[in-house]
Amino acid sequence: MNFMNKFQSTLEGIMGPLAEKIASNKLITAIMSGMMTTLVVTMGVAAISILAAIPFEPWQNFLTSTGIGVHMNAIVGATTSLMAVYIAPAIAYNHAQGEGENGLNAAILSLATFIILQPQTLTVGDQTFNVLQQSYLGSQGIFVAMITGVIISMIYCSLMKKNLKMKLPESVPPMVSNSLSPIFVSMIIFAGILAVRYLIGLTSYGNIFDLLYTLFTKPLLSFAITPWTIILFQTILNLGWFFGIHPAPMLGVLFPILLQLNMQNIEVYMANPGAALPYSAALLIGSFCYLGGQGNTLSLACLLCRAKSEKFKAIGEVGIVPNIFNINEPILFGLPIILNPYFLVPMILTPLVGGVFGMACLGLFGAGAGMNPTVALSIPWVVPSNISAFLIGGFRFGIAIIGAFIIHLICWYPFFKMADKKEYEAEQKRIQEAQNN
Repeated sequence: MNFMNKFQSTLEGIMGPLAEKIASNKLITAIMSGMMTTLVVTMGVAAISILAAIPFEPWQNFLTSTGIGVHMNAIVGATTSLMAVYIAPAIAYNHAQGEGENGLNAAILSLATFIILQPQTLTVGDQTFNVLQQSYLGSQGIFVAMITGVIISMIYCSLMKKNLKMKLPESVPPMVSNSLSPIFVSMIIFAGILAVRYLIGLTSYGNIFDLLYTLFTKPLLSFAITPWTIILFQTILNLGWFFGIHPAPMLGVLFPILLQLNMQNIEVYMANPGAALPYSAALLIGSFCYLGGQGNTLSLACLLCRAKSEKFKAIGEVGIVPNIFNINEPILFGLPIILNPYFLVPMILTPLVGGVFGMACLGLFGAGAGMNPTVALSIPWVVPSNISAFLIGGFRFGIAIIGAFIIHLICWYPFFKMADKKEYEAEQKRIQEAQNN
C-alpha cells in the first residue's frame, strides 16, 4: 500500500464515523438537502451569469444597445443574487418532511419569517421608502436564512406534534384542512418573531442581519493588511462558507481597503513603471487562495469529472464550466460542500497551503515582479483565474498560479476520493435494492 492509500485509509477511519454521525442528524441533513434544492436555480442561471459578465467591449455594447443586458442582469439579480430567499423555505421544507409534517406549510412560514425579519424601510435624505434591500435577501442573508429555515421548521413540527391544531370536521377536504389546521401554530410563531424583531430593534444593530454581519466582520477588521493576514482572512472566509456564511459581506469590507492599496500602487507605477510596488504582495497573495471562487473548487470540479459515482460526475460535468469563470455555487450547493464533513479540511487547507506556496513564489522567485496595478483594477471577477494571473502579474505569476492549482488539487484529492467512494457505494446499494424489488 503506497503513501496515498495509507493516508486515505487513515482519513477514512477518522472522517467516516464523523460523517455517518453528522449524516444521521436530521437538522444537518435538512440543511444539506435544502442547499441541494437550490441547484435548480444556481445551475439554471449559470450560463446567463457568464454571458452577462463577459468583459468583451463589443459584446457588452451589443447587450446594451439591444437592451438584452438589462434582462439578463434582471434574471441573475432575481436568482443567484437572492439565494437566501430560496434557501430559507427549502431547508424548512426538507426538515418538516423528514419529521413527517407538512413541508409546504413549514416552507411558507419560514419564508414569511425571513421577510418579516428584513429591514423594510430605507431613508434617503428626508424621505423614507418602503423597500426590501437586495443585500439582505442575498449574500448577507444566507446565514439568517439557514437559521430561519431550521428554527421555524423545528418550532412548527414541535407544536404540530403537540396537537395544537384547529379541529375540523372530517368532511372538510384535505386541501382545506391542511391549510387551516396550523393556524394556531402560525399565530404562536409570528408572535415570537415579533418579540425577536422588537428586541433586536432596541439594540444599536437595528436588525438581525446587521447584528450577525457586525459580529463576524469586526474581528476581521482588526487585522493589518499583510500577505499573511490575507491568507488568514481567506481561510476564515472558507470556514464561514462551509457553515453557510456567505463571504460577500466580509469581502465587501475588505475590498475598499484593497482598492485603496491598489490605488497607491498605481500612483507609484504611473510615476515609475519599473519601481517596486509597495503593496504588490498583499494584493497578489489572494490569487493563490482563491481559484475558481471562494473555496478553491476549480480543482475539485476537475476531479468530479472523473468520479466513479454518477451524482458526482454529473455535477462535475455541469459545474466545471461555470467554475472556470469563478461561479461555483452549483458545486457548493450541489454536492453539497456546505456542512459536508468530508470537505471541511480541504476548505480550510487550500487557502493556507496555497497562500504559503504563494508567499514562497512571491518572495523567493519574484513571481509578482511584473504586476501591473492598472490591469488589476480593471479585471472583472468572472475572468478565469489563470488568464487574469498572466494579465495582472506576467508570465512568472501566471505559472505560479498554475502551480497553486495543482497544490489545491492535491489537497482536495483524498477527501474527494472518500466522498466519491461513499456516494458510489450508496448508488450501488440503491441499484441492488431496485433489482431485488
